[in-house]
Amino acid sequence: MPQTSILLPPTRIRHTVAKAAPLTDAQRKERAEHNSLRQADIDNAVEHWKQSTMNTVSELARQFNKKERYFLDLFFQGGAKLIHKHQKVNTHNAFLHAKANELRENGEVPTLIKLHSEEYKAEYDELTLAEREELVTRHTESISDAHRQRPTAKACVQDVCSTFRTIEQLLKGLKVCVGVEAFFCIVRNTPDYHMEPEWYFTSQALMDYMKVAVPIHKGWDLAHVGAKLEAFAIAGCDPINLYRTSKQKADEMKRQIREKITRMLSNITGNSNATMHYIGYEDKIVQRYGVELVGWTYENFVNPSELSTLLPGLKKLLDAINDGTCKFVKLSPLELKARRQDHQKAIDDGSAPASKTRKPRKDRGTKRKKGDVEEDKENVKKDGCVQPVPKKSRVSVNSDSEAEV
Repeated sequence: MPQTSILLPPTRIRHTVAKAAPLTDAQRKERAEHNSLRQADIDNAVEHWKQSTMNTVSELARQFNKKERYFLDLFFQGGAKLIHKHQKVNTHNAFLHAKANELRENGEVPTLIKLHSEEYKAEYDELTLAEREELVTRHTESISDAHRQRPTAKACVQDVCSTFRTIEQLLKGLKVCVGVEAFFCIVRNTPDYHMEPEWYFTSQALMDYMKVAVPIHKGWDLAHVGAKLEAFAIAGCDPINLYRTSKQKADEMKRQIREKITRMLSNITGNSNATMHYIGYEDKIVQRYGVELVGWTYENFVNPSELSTLLPGLKKLLDAINDGTCKFVKLSPLELKARRQDHQKAIDDGSAPASKTRKPRKDRGTKRKKGDVEEDKENVKKDGCVQPVPKKSRVSVNSDSEAEV
């Protein structure tokens, strides 16, 4: 007979790493000196890089007749001006501003020759310190009031374009420094002025990827998607305004109410898995978490899906949740104890239903067979109790594959 060889699995070799021996005092001292010298070399190298960089900045500033800060911003921030210097209000300028307003009120033109005349100069010199401080205060208030005025349509577009360029420079610098890819879109949320949606991608490959990643019927089109985002922003960024029928708006309001109440419960309890219960609210929410929902605008406290579809009532409750009028509050230990006693008294009086609990098994405390455990899993819950499912006929199969019932 031919001999057959049996292939055995390779022997598993365990590699163990021996624990390093503790360092002696001399070794620790030597390592500390080595680390100190290495850190000194690093500091010297960084200082040398700083000096060479500042020398390069000074040379570029002289060559192009620019300030050194201009090239430092280009090197480290991509040219974005993140800091705007606010200078102190000059007293003389505040005085000239007040005189110019007086001339306009009198119907005269405030020319530079008239404002810098000897008459006004002598009046300025005679002002006391308190009067000058009052001029500065009034001038500062007038400037703040002017800044609060609503800009024109052209000013809005210019402000958006300036901000767009700043964000673009920041993202370019961030991509060079730490290596990121990003994109953003700017759309207007008011019809007061016209502006096309503005897109920016840090790379062309990212924009090409969006055509594959986002399943749109007509394909990923920047103009189409931007128009959709603009319409949503002008509508107030509220999905409710996008629905046409009252039924759809009511359903959306109810969905937002449910989600926001659940989110508020998770935030106040610190439990991300917390679920809101409207049936058994006293036991499952108040007694369990020690919190109470206040500011409910309806007379009856029920699941939002069971509320009326009238939009004014739903909007009132949703607004109360958004502005914080309807919210969860924590109960103190004394309040929770009194609440528990009142609830138990109401259960004893029959004015409040008792909490439904699952009945314990008859064979509780005894070891169960595997077949009984699987059979118990098939039980269904009905009216707060467990109803057993009729036992199925067990089928056994013999060696001849004939079923016996």
